[in-house]
Amino acid sequence: MDIRYFFMPCFKCLVASVAFGVQFNIKPRHLIGAAIGGFGCQLIFLFAQAAGATEIFSCFTASLAITFYAEFLARKMRVPVNMYLVVGIIPLVPGRYIYETMLTLVDGDIELFLISFTNTIAIAGAVAMGVFAASSAVRFLKVKTKIGL
Repeated sequence: MDIRYFFMPCFKCLVASVAFGVQFNIKPRHLIGAAIGGFGCQLIFLFAQAAGATEIFSCFTASLAITFYAEFLARKMRVPVNMYLVVGIIPLVPGRYIYETMLTLVDGDIELFLISFTNTIAIAGAVAMGVFAASSAVRFLKVKTKIGL
């Protein structure tokens, strides 16, 4: 596999993450970490795809990783997790699939609409479940260490 297969999409996600971070008014010292999160998120997604995983599982894996990254970095920098998580997860948003779903609905192709809608919901659900699983694991470990188990 060519290195351009990994580098160009990741670089584009880095630029997109910086743009979203600027739009969300993130301070420059936090913007770098958030943008690196977007880069890493896309890189993990592409590695999972190259390993033969489905797109849904790749999204789950990448969202799990970026959530752990955001939780760690937020605690280290003492800022809210959302500052890193929202910007870092932008590459996983199924925008193209949402557009295709609406296009098939407007065109009146109900069968293709249902297939596209199911795929879009599955990808969005995988991203949400990855965030939920990682956040819950971090919270559980935090509580477990506080009570001394």
